[in-house]
Amino acid sequence: MKEKIDVSVDGRGYTKEVEKDLNSKAYGLFGSGIGKDFLSYLESITTNSVYPAGVGIETLAHAEGARWLVAIIKKRTELGRKDQ
Repeated sequence: MKEKIDVSVDGRGYTKEVEKDLNSKAYGLFGSGIGKDFLSYLESITTNSVYPAGVGIETLAHAEGARWLVAIIKKRTELGRKDQ
């Protein structure tokens, strides 16, 4: 039986091998060059966006979901870099 880690950065449990593979792939895609530039773009339109007062809850919920995904990509990229 494969050993599962307690909780991954995305809140799920994976084997250590799967976790390392996901991090390695994120680093391969977003760790340098075009991928790194594109991740910066994603961060600029999500994490760095400010919404004015009066914006609907649906818009804010959508924005927070996008921010969460970008944060997962960034964290996995960093973990993949550390495993190199």
